[in-house]
Amino acid sequence: MRYLLFIIIFASCTNTAVQEELATTKAALNAAQAKITTLQNQIEPEGDLVHVVLFKLKPDADQAALLAEIKKLEAIEEMMDLEVGPFKNLGDARALSDYSMMMQMSFADTTAYQKYQQHPIHFALRENTLQYMAGPPATYDFIKQ
Repeated sequence: MRYLLFIIIFASCTNTAVQEELATTKAALNAAQAKITTLQNQIEPEGDLVHVVLFKLKPDADQAALLAEIKKLEAIEEMMDLEVGPFKNLGDARALSDYSMMMQMSFADTTAYQKYQQHPIHFALRENTLQYMAGPPATYDFIKQ
């Protein structure tokens, strides 16, 4: 009977020790996760990933209607800083004049960009703007330095 009492007391002490160690480990893990998040934000600061899209439009494309469709992207939470506009000929022979319109936006990181790519509003834009396109859009993505 004394051995049973000893085992019960030992087990309860061990359980308390395990609980304390578990609590300490959880606290250390939370601190490590916070540090990882801080480091990730330093590596990929907000708005660092820029996505540029160039559009070749049909000669009779309704640019105002296309612009209205593109502006719907502003409802996508992950996207920041949408800029869009038609080509302006400034007489530079190097200009990409084959493209009639351009849009540019930024994202906090590649995860946000992937969410944008899979967003229903983005899919709708791709479908709703086919009628205006003379060819596939060209894209250029970069990390701001």
